Amino acid sequence: MEKSTTNNNKKLRALSLGGFLVNADNRAITPMLPAMAVALNTTPANAALLVTAYSIPYGLCQLFYGPIAERFGKINIILWSLGLFAIGTIICGMVHTYSWLLVLRILTGVFAAGIIPTTLAQIGDWFERSERPRAIAFFMSVSTTGQALGIVIGGLVAQFFSYHILFILLGLACIPSIIAIYRERERVVENPIKTESTKFYQRYIELFRNKKSWLIYGLVLCEGLVFYGGFTFLGVYGVTTLHLSYLTIGLLTATYSVGAFVGSKTIAIVLSHIGMEKMPMLGSALMILGFGVIWGWQSVISLTAGFIILGLGFSYCHATLQTYATDLLPTGRATAVSVFAFSLFLGSGLGPVGLGKIFDVYGSNALLGTVTIGTALFCCLCMTLLKKSYQQNSDI
Repeated sequence: MEKSTTNNNKKLRALSLGGFLVNADNRAITPMLPAMAVALNTTPANAALLVTAYSIPYGLCQLFYGPIAERFGKINIILWSLGLFAIGTIICGMVHTYSWLLVLRILTGVFAAGIIPTTLAQIGDWFERSERPRAIAFFMSVSTTGQALGIVIGGLVAQFFSYHILFILLGLACIPSIIAIYRERERVVENPIKTESTKFYQRYIELFRNKKSWLIYGLVLCEGLVFYGGFTFLGVYGVTTLHLSYLTIGLLTATYSVGAFVGSKTIAIVLSHIGMEKMPMLGSALMILGFGVIWGWQSVISLTAGFIILGLGFSYCHATLQTYATDLLPTGRATAVSVFAFSLFLGSGLGPVGLGKIFDVYGSNALLGTVTIGTALFCCLCMTLLKKSYQQNSDI
């Protein structure tokens, strides 16, 4: 058992690199957009569409990868998706026209969609339920670090090089992960018997007949709305209110990964003391504290502390909700996780839209207050809905 856990941890690290690179690729071009607009002879608004071209297919295609992964094997889909993502990203670094780069960003978004949700489903297969939150928290901390460091990497490359170098480096960085996953593929035992005879839509019907599915997906949608909605504007807050440079903001954002990493290392210990059902409440309470510190005290120190606390809180909350998602449909785990990922994507896409209007009209102070109160409401949802759900289960 101990040897099996060690092997699974090795495979987890290989898959985590893939998640890191997908998120880094998504975020890295943000600080490079002005330079890319000049290099591609287009407007900054058109250059910003390169982000949209990646993120929309990335979110939508997650719904389709779940059933596909169950039909052809999760590791196979991860391997092919990561390989095609790497090739597409390298080619992005070789083109010099806006139209071709736009098409390639769409394709890389399609390929990237098959990596993170399928990996989370595979973690559900590899790890027992007691070990799963730790494994998921580790994977999410590494992949989320890709988001934070992607901004830093993009800023540095924009300062000294070009987008061509950035895409080529990100694509080549996938090679170690591809090799490690390929070596492990033959050792992974999957059971495709049930999934082969189950039609695409039947898995979704079975999934949504479960009331707990609506509960978990509703919670993660709300989590995406308040957390990512607020987190998106922390960099803008640092620039407009604290008057920090973009590079400084990128470095401070990276401290979020410190909190996420601490969360991945301590979640198993905390779980053993308070139980699974209380973890989302603890995590969301920490997120309230993180946003509240930033809102109540305008300084670089409070922003840094807020980033770290938010990383810790999100790690606790999201890893636990993700663990619940892996148990919603054990015979169709990839499908259940793909809907979970889509729900988070939907929330994280809608959150900045609504909060952006508050920021434009009332400023950063009102936005931070709204996010803090919104996170408190989310904590109440975790407290009432999850407690009610698991009390019902204990009565059965």
